[in-house]
Amino acid sequence: MGDPVKTWSSHKHALAGGTGLVLAALLSGPAAAYPAQEPTKGAAPERAREPERPKQEVRQEPSRTKPAEAPKARVQPEAPAPGRPAPETRPGSRPQQSAQPRQAPMARPGPHPFTPAMEVVRTREGGEIHRGPGGVLREVRTPSGAVIHYAPDGMRRVEVARPDGRVFVASPNGRGGYVQRPYRFGGQAFVQRTYVMHGVVTARVYRPWVYGGVTYNVYMPNRYYRPAFYAWAWHPWPRPVYYPWGWAGQPWFGYYRGWYTPYPYYANPVFWLADFMIATTLEEAYQNRLDSGAASAPPPPASGGLTPDVQQAIADEVQRQVQQEQAQQASVVQNNGALPSGPPPLFSGNVNRIFMAYTSVPVYANGQEYFLSEGDVLQLRGAPPAGSGYGDVTVMASHNPSLPKGTMVSVSLQDLLEMQNHMMAIVDQGLGTLQTQQGSNGIPALPPQNLGAANAPYAAGIQADPNAAGELSQVATDAAQGGQDMLAQAPQPPVPAAPAPAPASGASLSLGMTMAQVHEMLGNPRQTANLGAKVIEVYPSLKVIYLNGVVTDIQ
Repeated sequence: MGDPVKTWSSHKHALAGGTGLVLAALLSGPAAAYPAQEPTKGAAPERAREPERPKQEVRQEPSRTKPAEAPKARVQPEAPAPGRPAPETRPGSRPQQSAQPRQAPMARPGPHPFTPAMEVVRTREGGEIHRGPGGVLREVRTPSGAVIHYAPDGMRRVEVARPDGRVFVASPNGRGGYVQRPYRFGGQAFVQRTYVMHGVVTARVYRPWVYGGVTYNVYMPNRYYRPAFYAWAWHPWPRPVYYPWGWAGQPWFGYYRGWYTPYPYYANPVFWLADFMIATTLEEAYQNRLDSGAASAPPPPASGGLTPDVQQAIADEVQRQVQQEQAQQASVVQNNGALPSGPPPLFSGNVNRIFMAYTSVPVYANGQEYFLSEGDVLQLRGAPPAGSGYGDVTVMASHNPSLPKGTMVSVSLQDLLEMQNHMMAIVDQGLGTLQTQQGSNGIPALPPQNLGAANAPYAAGIQADPNAAGELSQVATDAAQGGQDMLAQAPQPPVPAAPAPAPASGASLSLGMTMAQVHEMLGNPRQTANLGAKVIEVYPSLKVIYLNGVVTDIQ
């Protein structure tokens, strides 16, 4: 059998006028046991009954107003699970012609009304240092144009935008990240990102989709599979599959042991793809933590983690994405290579969409800013309003104890889009792995005529930037040096005043007091650690711990 991935190099004569015909010729054909039908809307993956398992600038003065209450949880009823994972399996439209690609990878529509005020120190050389409440470092902008983002959990990210339209997003040591650049194909604007992850280099394509006056870079598959393969990828398998992932001894899996447990078996490839997506996301995030020096301790305890109903919702989303790609492939064939019109997928259809965070993400509720971390799961009910900038979502699972399941929060639509892009790219990667693995490791085999893929017309000739790894490393090195120089020369937050004398007779600290009340009694603390919703203040003889501005512990 020939190479299952056919390129377009031998069909260059068809790209100008007959692309759709070539794509149709390669990707059409018998659908074997799965007819090329319209995907069933809202169809959930089916789960078989489990058989017997074989053996085998200055510090801000704290506000003296009453702090906002913590977000209240609206607990949603749990969806039926496809089968609780066994505990013992925890081993180691065509874009507008005038549209140009967006220059900033994480551009925001503007400050959220709940965003805490930042103290900004401007240096003589033209740089800026942004600090949040309590003097916590949040962002450094160097005179050379680098922006270094600091998250409360220790994660860092470097961004640099160049005049030629290229954008660099790198980890602190430059071993991970991507290089983004615009390109055009057939008169249409596209964006290419060359991703680097510890020596592994891949190229991805994004469509600058203008909607509601905002440009959204939407992930597009580099290649399309045959219709029968897409159908096979979301229909039940004849018998459950016990797949050997081999994660037992890998550090990332031990790190997230209390958060995620893969399924013990797979009656449907959708569940296999869901675990592939979750595991890949967590493994990449673990590497990013190592790069940021933020993986010295396990994540904070969380209630439940990815429970069966949450994993079911993720599997439902994965199936929806596979069906979406299947419908998109059919549309490209039927419309001679033209891209779909209408709103981007994030804004189309009155469906519930699931998002998994792959890095630290700010969210807002009741006048407070909180942070998600990798592996946290959100649900968006219906399509957000066009041009709104932010969407209201429900927390389904979070490491943050201030965001229990059912909490309603507001998230930037650009952040939601990047989460969706990341999920779609990993699911696409999983489809390729699934096709490679079919017929082995217990996965059912497909007829040869149902295998193969064709590069998408807009991805013809796409190649990873050969210098991406070196450029990301240089960007990270320059940004680190520039940031250190700025922090060393800039004025530091003022040292807190000398400790106040002991409280007057009859006065005592108690749980539930506000930060303002504590400061009235004890004065300013000697040290402050701002961990997002959680704040720790250290006095000479005691430590006061706040959650959402209220005392929850005294040590």
